[in-house]
Amino acid sequence: MIDLNKQLEAWLNDGIISAEQAEQMRRSALGVPGPVEHETEPERRIPIITEILGYVGAALAVWAVLFLVSEFWTNLSDWAQASLFGALALVLFAGGAALVGSAEPALQRLSGVLWAGCVGSLAGALFIVFDSIAGIRVELSSTLIGAIATAIAAAMLWKQRSVIQHVVLFAAALTTVVSLLTLGPEPELFVYGFVVWAYALIWLLVARAEVLPSPTVGIVLGGIAMLYGAQIAAIEDAAVIGILLGLATAGLFATAGVVFRERLAIIFGGIGIFMFVPQAMFHFLGETFGGMFGLFLSGLIIIALAIWFGRHREAL
Repeated sequence: MIDLNKQLEAWLNDGIISAEQAEQMRRSALGVPGPVEHETEPERRIPIITEILGYVGAALAVWAVLFLVSEFWTNLSDWAQASLFGALALVLFAGGAALVGSAEPALQRLSGVLWAGCVGSLAGALFIVFDSIAGIRVELSSTLIGAIATAIAAAMLWKQRSVIQHVVLFAAALTTVVSLLTLGPEPELFVYGFVVWAYALIWLLVARAEVLPSPTVGIVLGGIAMLYGAQIAAIEDAAVIGILLGLATAGLFATAGVVFRERLAIIFGGIGIFMFVPQAMFHFLGETFGGMFGLFLSGLIIIALAIWFGRHREAL
């Protein structure tokens, strides 16, 4: 029942179900007969086609505005350009704020999309102000914009604990962390990769501890960014560092997946093996018979592991 309550709470936070639906599910799990008597009329739900049409119409309107603006954008002053972005950010924020308390899941999702667009629009306005008007160098302006966007995204996530706000905060914070590296002497590429990897690992662990809403989303974001960070580190002269980091990451995911029975970890472990084992073979053995044989042997091992997992899937 504890696991059911956690799952229902996560669905409530994400706007997938309403409070009444959650209560009905709890009553059903406990074997309590009869519906929950809160309202005499069933709660209305916006059909999915209505929601889709709303997004499509909004997208077409945005594209039309962008096309019209592009016709005279270069003739606008820097302040006018920044003001347009700022006005758009205000409109999107107001629209999201008006819907954030809605009991309708579709309107909650729309609210999250509007607030995500607000953060992006505000970042565009700030970039024009810092770069074109204030003349701040791009490295510092990027860091400042990332920090401001992170603060706003965190406040929005506190107000609306939804998946899209989780993603926006992850992206804004990652942008800030990477931008900080550019303030000093230009670091090696593998440093960027390792920083992204470390950031993603911390995010994944925090998400798994259920500090953030939608832990699964945080685990997915963290896993993707860890593998991406290792791949960045595997480019250019220090490729061996990134390859070893990628192999270690794949092994870490695979081990954690087996020990903690986490399917997502096993999936990321498999992706990591697919990404970095061939690179390791070609880097250390080259395109020789030994390299090809090692790659072939790795493939057989992966197939054997897949068969083992398939035969012991009840343990996962």
